[in-house]
Amino acid sequence: MPGDGARRCRHCGDGELQDGTETLSLELPRSEVTASAAVPALRCPSCGDVQIDRELAQRFELAVCCELADAGVGSGEALRHMRKALGLRAAELARLLDVTPETISHWETGKAPPNRAAFVAVCAMIQDARDGRTTTRDRLAVLTDGCAYPRALAVKLR
Repeated sequence: MPGDGARRCRHCGDGELQDGTETLSLELPRSEVTASAAVPALRCPSCGDVQIDRELAQRFELAVCCELADAGVGSGEALRHMRKALGLRAAELARLLDVTPETISHWETGKAPPNRAAFVAVCAMIQDARDGRTTTRDRLAVLTDGCAYPRALAVKLR
């Protein structure tokens, strides 16, 4: 019988979870891009269920997106993957980029190449998310809402 601190399998409830590693991998459909990383995981010896920390899996997704951006992979497929990694619906991204949802669809399905400036904005949002910030997304949201030109600004020097 496992001790009081034993971690039980959420799938079968029988097995005591054991520490190990698992390979996270990602292959973008319609491209030859693949990525993988070995990460810590918990495995159930009874049913074989593998548990990976959700935050770690999300960090992997964001790291893949940053690599795509840094490599200049500006395809619609990469854009779709980045949008999903950010947790944005196509309509939300369209609003932030000041385009129609149909435009996002055309970019993501390859009917039209993504706009370069829009792609760079999405890449900046990915970098922010990886670094735990929302700076670019917040700036795009403010621009979307439209603000009057301020009469005065308070500036903080760092």
